[in-house]
Amino acid sequence: MHKDKIIFYLSPNSSKKKFDQEIKSLFEKGKWDAEYKSYFEDPSRKGLVFCSKDEVDHYNRASLASGVIILYSDGELGEEVESLDENFGDFIKGYLDDSKLKTFGPRLIKSLIQDKLLDSTVEDTQEHLGKVLEQSLLELQRVKKLHEKVVPMRQEKLKGVTVFSKFAAGFSSGGEFFDIKKSEKELVIMLTSTQSYVASSVILGPFEEFQKNGDSSKEGIEDFLENLIDECRSLDLISREDYELLQLDIIRLDLRTYEYEGFHFGKGCYYSDGVKKISSNTLPINENSFEQSYFHGVLRRGQKLIYVSPGAFQNYAEKGQKDKIETVILEQFKNGAREILNEAFFQLKKDNEEDFLKYDASIIYLEVDPNAFIQV
Repeated sequence: MHKDKIIFYLSPNSSKKKFDQEIKSLFEKGKWDAEYKSYFEDPSRKGLVFCSKDEVDHYNRASLASGVIILYSDGELGEEVESLDENFGDFIKGYLDDSKLKTFGPRLIKSLIQDKLLDSTVEDTQEHLGKVLEQSLLELQRVKKLHEKVVPMRQEKLKGVTVFSKFAAGFSSGGEFFDIKKSEKELVIMLTSTQSYVASSVILGPFEEFQKNGDSSKEGIEDFLENLIDECRSLDLISREDYELLQLDIIRLDLRTYEYEGFHFGKGCYYSDGVKKISSNTLPINENSFEQSYFHGVLRRGQKLIYVSPGAFQNYAEKGQKDKIETVILEQFKNGAREILNEAFFQLKKDNEEDFLKYDASIIYLEVDPNAFIQV
């Protein structure tokens, strides 16, 4: 355990106190660098408090917590989300539907403690990284190995295809999320980029339903998108005027024919065969954009498809290097997944004065095996 682990409490006088045991069980099951305590056990009052919407002002004005997580019942918040965010800003760390604590609770808790976990790793290596960077180019690989420990890589081996992904956390609200739905016959990857924690949480519900219903056809994906649009509209989380509120990509790959199709909304880009395959766009997520956002194609044996997220591009732009990430991807394209992803994130973090990026950043690398069986 780190000495600066996050403490969580449940507001002792809250109308939500009946959820104490359910929240406690989340921490007992999760192997997190955090503690769930009685509010009165910690006189420092520096933790995060689970509370109702009516208690936020109390904890904010009296400085009785570092932040709050609002527990709400179905239909309880409505249009109040916008005013709560406007009045209390970053003091509100997230929103949780109290009927779905087991589903969404672990995801929100992990995202809240992620910064602490990464911060500890960075503190342990930062001084050493600084010294290594001052040495000759012969030490470059050593720096990259240390950097890879800070930003781990995920790998999934499926039938005839390998998926690599890498992620770095940012400190801006909202962030990026991706998940994979897989079966013997197909692979579906969804990637989202949002500007609010509420939007991040809302997206998970429809996608979990989509994972369960089994229909990953073009029509099934459109039904999922329509359900997501309806839910986001009901909470005013998307706008026809501001596409950046929610950017989304979803791609389905047939593991027999290696034909792929999907929908692309936002600043992310796809690369294949050493060139840009699909460019960014400014399409808002709504039914009228489905036709324009739709894409399809076929992958050959050994072919790569690389997705670079909106946040990755935004971080490079913050450094005044808007086109740098594309240059890195294309220059490294003939190399393997680890070389490409590690170089892209190394350049992204290089000379960064902060421990974290400004925006979450993700890169997904998909490659068909050279000897994959392809059904004709």
